[in-house]
Amino acid sequence: MIFAVLREPSKRRRYDSAADIPGLQGLDPAEAERLALELIDLSLIARDHGRYTIIDWSVDRITEHLALAGAIQAMAAAEVAACHGKTDFSHLEALNSALKAYDDMDVANLLQGAYIDYQWHLELVRLSGNRAALAAYGKSVPPAVWIAGANYFQLDEARSSLVEHDRLITYMKAGDTLRARDAVSFHVEEAAAQIRRAGAARIESYPGKGT
Repeated sequence: MIFAVLREPSKRRRYDSAADIPGLQGLDPAEAERLALELIDLSLIARDHGRYTIIDWSVDRITEHLALAGAIQAMAAAEVAACHGKTDFSHLEALNSALKAYDDMDVANLLQGAYIDYQWHLELVRLSGNRAALAAYGKSVPPAVWIAGANYFQLDEARSSLVEHDRLITYMKAGDTLRARDAVSFHVEEAAAQIRRAGAARIESYPGKGT
């Protein structure tokens, strides 16, 4: 269903009913409405005056949001490192362990992995204790940034980024504010660069319609 939404070319079109949205067509109207609400929460579609629109998560839009995400996370990582002795890293590490457990030969894992990776980065900002940063991040960097962005990642590239997660945690635990800040900046900038390269080459990783 989500693949169909991401692939839909007529993103400026408005749909009167949730059951008319690509991927939801043919579903019971109540079920289509429930799933549409989930897609709204992910910021993959929008609803205005009762009508639905697919949000166009282009490469430019994804990387713009990633630039903002990187700036907020760099500040958050430095703040976490500064108070590392009082920080519980267990949930952050558990999320990374969950990502490592995915079979990197199954492209279908990109979608679930992208959502957990979003949670990992959100948890990083939460750990900073900076409520303004968390509110800004939650409002301006929705899950769709990660979900749509993962479409431009190969599985081996997505998996290699987990090493960067480990390195960042190590820096934060050691109280190294500068390396923690720089590590997360590099991590997000590398992701944005990969998305730009794949977008320019028209490489997409999510399975197409009907697969």
